[in-house]
Parts: sequence; structure tokens; C-alpha cells
Amino acid sequence: MTNYSTELLTMWLASSGLRPDRLHILIEEYGCPEAVWEAFFRRQNDLRDILNDTDISLLGRQYHKITADGWEKRIREYGIHSVTILDEDFPVQLKTIPDPPPFLFYQGDLSALNGRCLAMIGSRRASYAGLQATEDIARDLSKAGIRIISGFAYGIDTAAHKGCLSGSSPTAAVLGCGLNINYPAENSDLRKNVLSHGGVLISEYVLDEKPLGAHFPVRNRIISGLSDAVILMEAQIRSGSMTTVNHAADQSRDVFVYPGDPRSELCSANHMLLREGAIYFTKAEDILEDMKWLDKEENVRQNIDCSKAQANLTETEKNILSALIPGALGFDQLVNKTGLDTAGLLSTLTMMQIKGLVVALPGKIYQLKQ
Repeated sequence: MTNYSTELLTMWLASSGLRPDRLHILIEEYGCPEAVWEAFFRRQNDLRDILNDTDISLLGRQYHKITADGWEKRIREYGIHSVTILDEDFPVQLKTIPDPPPFLFYQGDLSALNGRCLAMIGSRRASYAGLQATEDIARDLSKAGIRIISGFAYGIDTAAHKGCLSGSSPTAAVLGCGLNINYPAENSDLRKNVLSHGGVLISEYVLDEKPLGAHFPVRNRIISGLSDAVILMEAQIRSGSMTTVNHAADQSRDVFVYPGDPRSELCSANHMLLREGAIYFTKAEDILEDMKWLDKEENVRQNIDCSKAQANLTETEKNILSALIPGALGFDQLVNKTGLDTAGLLSTLTMMQIKGLVVALPGKIYQLKQ
């Protein structure tokens, strides 16, 4: 096997120029980047069932480039890690969206995405009132244990990350460029704060990939895909934020919309969406209540505790429910969290689906029935 790191070989595939569908097939067929590398250099004919001559040429060319340019050393210098869609640590929420990325690169702690996550989005050119409201609401959500996900851009994104950091929860930033690119430059200190407070910086783009305009609408599907719901704070009708809203709709994510100033063009998207039926809110408690996340005695886990009483749960079922309360998990993650053997877990999950307690999603992912 190769002495190259998983991160380097993942970047080799991600930067090769192969179409995403080909990359997905490669990972599904071989299981990991190391196995693809082995097939490419030792059993190249095996790859010809998946790749054509042009694809194989692209892989060869990119391999020589990244090894010649010293990417291995730079990956270590920047503290970059990687996961593929088959890895247990790959965010479960992303596995179920229509077009998941085959790979993610990250700096920091990927477990910052575990638990309840909300995306906060909006314009780079935001009003003072919009920025203040974003920071206040993000702080209050963070104090309630919610992790805020945003795009690290100037404006609303920055306010959302700062607000989350002033609470008690980590924040996650999804970038539209390589993780070694200091963009936007104004957020250099914020980047350090995100990482020092247990947060994570995420990108599907490789080293040196610039923040091109075409990257941001594509990366927005990851922002919404990582989240339980999306919060729009302030945006115009023709804006990048609306691409995130569209992704949220495709991914069956609720969209909460802050009303903003009806006289301001900066809030034109807000009022259009509210007229079309988006969820109105003015404070963090509104969102927590609608998401059934208010930790009041009469509301705590009402849909779960009532089900327990009705179903006469076994200790094993209670164990599984407790593991799923923070959010959906893959089968292997459930094995690790519950300590159950695979056969016992599978049979219990089947009974819980019959009882209407648990829902099975594509890819052997399980969540509580809402």
C-alpha cells in the first residue's frame, strides 16, 4: 500500500477533474481513496469498467501535479483532514440530500456537527439592524445548545458565527474555496476563534481553489444539507441566499424567515417568502418552539416521551431512542453508541419501525419519527 496520507489521496481524486458521479462510483466500488490508488497504479485494467481513457489520463496528470507541488506537506501544515461519504464520520444529514459531495475536507472538530444544527444565512450587504438581530438570535440559539452553520462570508454569515461563539455552542463554517485560502481576509481572527472554540471549517474544494463566484451556489447545498432547518435573516430576491433556500426546499428542510424592515430592499426576499408561507419568527424562542426543542418540562421531548409511555419500551429500545434524540445516525454509529451487537440492533430497529418510533432513511440511516 501507499505511504501517502488519506488526505492527499482524497485531494488527488477531488482535484482530478472527474465528474462527481464517477467519483461516487469509485468510492462505492473501492471503499476508500487508498484502494482507488492501488487499483490505478497496480491493476489499472480493473478501473476501465468505470473510467474511460480520458478519466485515467486526468488521474495520472493530477497525481504528478500534487506530488510535485508538495501537497502532502502543506496538508499537514494547515491541519486539513478528509472524510468520504462512506466514512462513519461523514455527516449523516448530508448523505440523504439529492447531490451529496463524495468528499469533505475540514479543519477543526467535525463533531461540532453532532446534535441540533441550524443554518443562518443572509446578505453580505446587510443592514445594521439585520446584523444585530442575527448576532443576538444566534447567541440565544447557541445558549440553548444549537450549533449554527453558515458560509463565513462578510455580513450576515459573520454575524451568525460571532453570535454562536458568544453563546455556548461551537459553530461550523462551510467555505467556497480551499481551506488554505484566507477568505474573506477580514475574518482571519474569526477563523481562529471558530477553531479555538471547538468549531469546524468545511469545504469540498481542494488546496489553492479560489473563491470563484460559481462555487458559492454549489456550496450552499452543503450549508442547508448539514442543518435541521434554515434561517433567513436578510436578503434580496436575487441573491445567493435564495439558492440556499431553494436547496433547503429540495432537501425538505424548513425555512424560518425573519421579517425585517418591509420598506427595505435588503429584506425583499424575506417578505416574498413570508407571503409564500415560510415560517415567521422574531426571536430564538419561536424557532425552538416550532422545532420542538424548548426545554420546558411540559414540552421536553413530548413526541418521544409520550411514545415511550404508549409503547412499553424495553431497555434496549430506550437505549436506542436516547442515542437518536440528538439527531439521525447511521447503523454503525448506533452500534457504537448503544453497545448492541449488529443482529440485536437490527431486529430491535425493525420492531421500533413497526411501532412507529423510528424511521429508516436511505443508506441505513435512522431517525426518530416526528
